[in-house]
Amino acid sequence: MRFGALVSRIRTQRTLRHPPPCPPDWRTAPPDFVGLGAQRAGTTRLYGLIADHPGVQGSVVKELHYFHRYWKVPFTDADAATYARWFPRPEGMLTGEWSPGYLAHFWIPPLLARAAPDARCLVSLRDPVERYRSGAALQSETRRPGPAAASAAFRLGCYGLQLEHVLSSVPRERLHVVQYEACRDDIATQLAGVYRFLGLDDSHRPAAIDARVNAARVDKQDLDPALVDALVDAYTPDVRRLLDLDLGVDVGRWPNFAHLA
Repeated sequence: MRFGALVSRIRTQRTLRHPPPCPPDWRTAPPDFVGLGAQRAGTTRLYGLIADHPGVQGSVVKELHYFHRYWKVPFTDADAATYARWFPRPEGMLTGEWSPGYLAHFWIPPLLARAAPDARCLVSLRDPVERYRSGAALQSETRRPGPAAASAAFRLGCYGLQLEHVLSSVPRERLHVVQYEACRDDIATQLAGVYRFLGLDDSHRPAAIDARVNAARVDKQDLDPALVDALVDAYTPDVRRLLDLDLGVDVGRWPNFAHLA
């Protein structure tokens, strides 16, 4: 299973070596919207439903991971211009991407603010303990389980710290947060809110609105109750930090943290 996931990742990297051609009468510019995260929080489904809107031109690939490489190399104006070339669209239509890793990588928010200063940013959050469980299963496809992998999976759920950092580069009015659990229970209402945030007609209903996508290819394991308790204790300060940001997160939807509601 790990081999198959690695092959898929290599193919995607090859696809992303060069921006797509811009058809005649289309234009390129920085994306109108960028999804930042979080991994295993329904982002593939949400991006597909956004791309289904008649006012949106879907990109070549959902996850560009464009800024990942700049953790150790300078980001130049030429790099920002190349990023814009990834988003050809007809006049009057929106386009964008959703790379879940952007939220967790500290160097990316300020680079995104440089490359796409007017982009609207989307974030989907999931109960951190459940995201850890799903993320650990995903990681097992490409790396061996171990303490480093467990710590990496934990850090991806520290939303309060991550979003506080995002807000140092992105104005609050250009950030929209949804919850995986709310989308699971009432995707139509949540999607309409996303459409409105992007300035799109919120009456559109994709034909595949109820379809399940991007299911894990390996079974998620039940966590030992002691590990769950440890995760809840470790995440609680960060969940409090998230609530202090007042981004509309309903912690009551996360049973592991309902005591903070």
